[in-house]
Amino acid sequence: MAAKIQTLGFVVKHNNPEAAALAVDLGKYAIQKGLKIVCADESPQVCDPLKKNGKDKCSVVKKAELVDKCDLIVVLGGDGTYLSIARLMKNRSVPVMGVNMGTLGFLTEIKKDEALETLKGILENKKTPKISERVLLEVTLKRDKKTIFQGPVVNDAVISKGAIARIIGMEISLGNKPIYTVRADGIIVSTPTGSTAYSLAAGGPIVEPSLKALVLSPICPHSLAQRPIVLPDDEEIQICLKDRPGHVLLTLDGQDAVDMKEGDIVTVRRFSKHSLKLISSSTRDYFSLLREKLKFGMR
Repeated sequence: MAAKIQTLGFVVKHNNPEAAALAVDLGKYAIQKGLKIVCADESPQVCDPLKKNGKDKCSVVKKAELVDKCDLIVVLGGDGTYLSIARLMKNRSVPVMGVNMGTLGFLTEIKKDEALETLKGILENKKTPKISERVLLEVTLKRDKKTIFQGPVVNDAVISKGAIARIIGMEISLGNKPIYTVRADGIIVSTPTGSTAYSLAAGGPIVEPSLKALVLSPICPHSLAQRPIVLPDDEEIQICLKDRPGHVLLTLDGQDAVDMKEGDIVTVRRFSKHSLKLISSSTRDYFSLLREKLKFGMR
């Protein structure tokens, strides 16, 4: 890693004692190497034991401040925990090492028993970490030319009906050129990283993460002709909500949700400031993960 790491951040899955205990072990090692530790405010169970190794070496901050204060962030949890920190990288991109303490773990690639050796390799410069650059999207919701919401997305932006609403109508354009009109339960705009998430469940393709592409996947479309489509990510996608017979939501990475009204326009484009720096497993590649997590290609 090019820059010297002086401050290490921790985000730990809520109510997971095993994740907290592993974070403490990693933190003790980092303090021995002379690093300062910063824990997200939702993970105080990590910082309290570490203060015994040096009170001035560990502090707790709001999660939103973690990106600005750290040179490397370790996430111990599942993909949801990882997304909660990755989506904060609006102004700065910090390498994130995800340790899988959940069930699936596409973003948290490092196994529990690999965590300490991986961190040692990074801090002692024994081995250059394998960093996978992942595209982020910038999603904007506009109503009467006023911006209602704007933020980065790692996996996907989803427009979907409420629990008892009927199907909704949307007009989709790419670079102001019409693509099609969709009547469906909703639509998913996915990054290559998110192609193995909700988009895959809706019938979308798996897209290798290094490709510069987006996937549009209708959710339960009311037509056999409306299928998922892969588009280049160098042009802006516009989605206009034309028919809203009930409650409709714009959901970002399954974590933020905004109510939509008829006539609202959602624009999606590649985030231009930087990409997400994901520290990948040194023992497995992307297709190994597909075979392990999804049984891809297995008979």
